[in-house]
Amino acid sequence: MKNRFIALLLSLFIFITGSGIGAAANITVHNGESIQAAVDNATHGDTILVEPGIYYENVTLSTYDMVIMSQSGNPEDTTIQGDGFYLTGDAQEITIKGFTLKGTDTSYGINLAQFSNCVIEKNKILNYHTGIDTNLYSTFTINDNEISNCESGVFVGECYYGATVKNNRISKCGTGVIVGDSGNSQIENNTITENDQGISLLYEGRADIAGNTISFNNKCGIYDKADASSKIYNNYFNNTVNVIFDNDYGYPNVWNTTRSTGKNIIGGPYIAGNYWAKPNGTGFSQTHYDENGDGIAEETVKLSDSEIDYAALTRANSSTPELPPASNNSTTNPSENVTEPPEEIVDNNSSSSDGVSDNSSDNSSDGSSDDNSDDSSDGSSGSSHSSGSSGGGGGSPEPQTNVEVKELSQAQVLNGKPVMFDFEKNATCVVYVSFDAKKNAGKITAIAEQLKGKSTLVSELDSGEVYKYFNLWIGNSGFATSKNIENPEVCFKVEKSWLQDKKTDQNSIMLNSYSDKKWSQLPVTLLKEDDQYLYFTAQPQVFSFFAITGKATTEEAVNITQAEPNTENLSNNTGNNTGNETTGAEQTSEQEESKGIPGFEMIYGIIGLTGVYLLRRK
Repeated sequence: MKNRFIALLLSLFIFITGSGIGAAANITVHNGESIQAAVDNATHGDTILVEPGIYYENVTLSTYDMVIMSQSGNPEDTTIQGDGFYLTGDAQEITIKGFTLKGTDTSYGINLAQFSNCVIEKNKILNYHTGIDTNLYSTFTINDNEISNCESGVFVGECYYGATVKNNRISKCGTGVIVGDSGNSQIENNTITENDQGISLLYEGRADIAGNTISFNNKCGIYDKADASSKIYNNYFNNTVNVIFDNDYGYPNVWNTTRSTGKNIIGGPYIAGNYWAKPNGTGFSQTHYDENGDGIAEETVKLSDSEIDYAALTRANSSTPELPPASNNSTTNPSENVTEPPEEIVDNNSSSSDGVSDNSSDNSSDGSSDDNSDDSSDGSSGSSHSSGSSGGGGGSPEPQTNVEVKELSQAQVLNGKPVMFDFEKNATCVVYVSFDAKKNAGKITAIAEQLKGKSTLVSELDSGEVYKYFNLWIGNSGFATSKNIENPEVCFKVEKSWLQDKKTDQNSIMLNSYSDKKWSQLPVTLLKEDDQYLYFTAQPQVFSFFAITGKATTEEAVNITQAEPNTENLSNNTGNNTGNETTGAEQTSEQEESKGIPGFEMIYGIIGLTGVYLLRRK
């Protein structure tokens, strides 16, 4: 009986340890003990609870799937003084919650390197060079933190899969949030105030910036030096200078979303554009009213030639506009909000290189994405994506002075799924781009650039009459390769009127692709046609520089090269043939050659006289 009982206990022990039951543990760090020691002794799945107190140490995390939090949940009770937390590349799926972190201006509060799915929430982070710093291939959520007195509050860098920064209070920093080389991060519902710069967009950084209060920042609310396009809407701006543009890249931001029912940032009935205020009460939204009760101003806000808020928020004409708190000490910026309606602005989702929007269609002041442009079929199948909205590709090397018009399109890239970028505005000759994804990349942007002429970045093309030169850029530089995508396809359209004018055979249409310093021709397939266009598809190996070409019809070529023979001239100009004309008649050529022999006429005469003499003798 005793042996059976021991065997039963042994079996139960083996079952528990083998199944992992009870593997995850709660580890308590008492005041005066080392947080790092607890981290080193923990394993994945564990939760480390830190008792209230002050801890003087730097903590390095190298284990995945771990929660480290203050026991009380109140950051005022539990303080770490030092370099804060450093997460190595192995520290994935980490949650850090409920601490006050105090450092120096040369250190980082939380420094995350090559990680994914981490959550940083309900912390108070003070006096660091960077409050929260992120790095390569990051996917994280920074939620409900208080960050202040840092050189930069949150730095979102090289987060190719995007990040979510929401519900944070960031103040008295050099820059509240820096977005650089980010794969379309979400900056939502934050209060960003009393910094030098509220949000800074750098490098290829792009984001959806919505629902934020960005106010009383000394230099500006948003500083834009990015080689990318962001979507910025439903924010409350209240700065002496709300926006500074410092780039020449030609990727305008989208400053409003399609109007939708919902409580906006100032309590109005629709979510659309932004509320533009100034501390002295002279902001656009403070001096322009809503006349029809939708909470949207009747005029648009022109931030620059290509940066326009088509659906700025404001208050009803019968009410008094909200007056902001007292003004802070700020400088003046030449790109202040102005009230005059934009000239030549027809579409807020795509613009040409000179900053004037494309000649496609008028866009109403409510920011709707509907348009009245060319309504021919786009030649694509499947669901439509948000063409021309936020996001930027990996940057275009094309000199922008050579860009006639461009259009942007976004799509979610999920491993094993087909991806379609529809260019719905019909601004360029590109209809859609598609491929099958081989890895997850989140939301990325495709850019189609139709050029004015041949790029200076490519060699001369010698393969027929050129219809259009255009470029395609997909996501960040280096994304659209065979290791990431397969079955790439591009659909483009050619005007029938061009074929007629150039007397071009539609069967000769080719797509020319430029890579490795040379042009190559891609076979195309006629997909369909309508009254105006022929739609072709091709399968390029790379997305970069392209040219659409065609050749004159065979009948026209014959008419050009074949001259009508002139027998009269041939008979009257014996011996003068230069060999540069083709008669098309072998007999005529033989006669011309015979008549060119010296004394040929004399021989004919002798033969004739001999014949007459012989006949007379008979």
